[in-house]
Amino acid sequence: MSIRSIKTAAALGYNVKCMENGDQNKRKESKCEDFDDILELVGSQGKFQKFLLYVVLCPVTAIEPVLALNMLFMLYEPDHWCNVPAGRVAVLVGNTIGRLVQNSEWILPLIQKVNRFYPQDYDLTIPSQYNWVCDKSEWATWALTFGGLGNAVGTIVYGMLADHKMVGRKPIFFLCLVLNVFGRIASYFFPSNFYVFLGLLFLTGTGFPMVIGMASLPLIAWLARDWFYIGMITTVPMVLVFGFYNYIPESPRWLISVGRTEEAALIIKKMAEKNGTSDKISDTQLDSMLKLIVSKQNQNRQRVGVWTLYSRPRLALKTTLITIAWVMNGTIYYAITLNSSNLSGNQFVNFFILAMIEIPAGYFGSVLVDKGGRRWTQVAFFILCAFASIVAGVASPHKHNEGWAIASVVGAVVSKFAITLTFLVVYLQATEIFPTIIRSTGSGFASTISSIIGIFTPYIVYLSKYNLGATWFAIVAMSIVGMVSSAFLPETLGQSLPESIEDAENFGKGTKFWSLVPKTKDEKPINEA
Repeated sequence: MSIRSIKTAAALGYNVKCMENGDQNKRKESKCEDFDDILELVGSQGKFQKFLLYVVLCPVTAIEPVLALNMLFMLYEPDHWCNVPAGRVAVLVGNTIGRLVQNSEWILPLIQKVNRFYPQDYDLTIPSQYNWVCDKSEWATWALTFGGLGNAVGTIVYGMLADHKMVGRKPIFFLCLVLNVFGRIASYFFPSNFYVFLGLLFLTGTGFPMVIGMASLPLIAWLARDWFYIGMITTVPMVLVFGFYNYIPESPRWLISVGRTEEAALIIKKMAEKNGTSDKISDTQLDSMLKLIVSKQNQNRQRVGVWTLYSRPRLALKTTLITIAWVMNGTIYYAITLNSSNLSGNQFVNFFILAMIEIPAGYFGSVLVDKGGRRWTQVAFFILCAFASIVAGVASPHKHNEGWAIASVVGAVVSKFAITLTFLVVYLQATEIFPTIIRSTGSGFASTISSIIGIFTPYIVYLSKYNLGATWFAIVAMSIVGMVSSAFLPETLGQSLPESIEDAENFGKGTKFWSLVPKTKDEKPINEA
């Protein structure tokens, strides 16, 4: 689904005074603690932001899963035979099953070479065209694995480059786009050379950072029917994103954090001009505000990193629990998506339903986390995912029975609903449990570990070749691990969230395990030592 980059929080907490122009040349003081206070002056939800959101980000977000998941359809392995008995052979002519031929030695080589696959929903997939079946049945799994390996490497390498003061977010975004589009197009011409194909998938995997785009993918695959056309139709449109190059600015928040205030000022002025707030702040005032923020930033800068996450025992435990929950969420989500091709019924319809179920999952997740809290919401839906996966696992081996087939699909859909909801919760928990100074580091660490473990997800799905229920029972085990790790995380709903490493160490201390939602910060703090 896809895995995606972590946004850096900017609550710096600087106690600085800024000046704001008032009517009739009067001046009034306003508190300027960070970049968010500058946004209040120039507009945080004006035309500038709406253009970026609706004209740029929404189309890119819609297209991205189409490119990220097109291999799921291109690598589909049709039903086939590996060894055809010489004495009794089913002859396929086009889409027609001929009669059985007795003792026809001459027809056997022709059948093994040409008519190896039963009629399917596709005219051609990569496995059917290049015979990635039988003794080569693992090749499709290898292809997905190398894409995941590239994703893990890209998360680390491009994440560091994006943070480097001489590079930044925008250049890395478009570098990833180049690798994805042109690397993926190049790979479509090399399935016959397996190792070149793997190398190109690894390269494009490094560039991977929605629902509508994901839901449109099975329609494209159903209409195209040929793996090459599926690939080109889902990849080439991404070239259009390069047209947004001049409209996507570098992150002014990040520019300020690395001291590149002149560039940040130009973007902020453009933002104010688009939002019609240029009269709210003068060039002199903006330059003064930026210098004050950078000055305070340098005074209060602390040397932190991944090691900081494990510098205190309780903080280390929370980091480990969040990482485990994140890994289980990511791996289960990806496994359910990949395993959609093994479900009973029509692959295209199944994938469409699994994509669309994310819409109600997102809605109910946003409601439940504010009603029942983060911790028990995630625990409850990990349990639901486990039970639904048991149903799918028991029913899947009986896919030719209509009742069992329906049960397996329902189990898969409920599992996808549950894991989509828990994924939203764990992301929210990470942003609230880690203090500002290590929030990006903590979330990035958990996401990176999830990407690394996710490399092996295609092999979890490959278990279905031995038993159609095996993948689902692996998901049950992962759901239980995720449930346990989530249960021991502290509740964050309505609490005074940590602002320092010491706060993060003591956060949740003294809370009873079986408490539903601890009393809010207005009633009685739960973070007492």
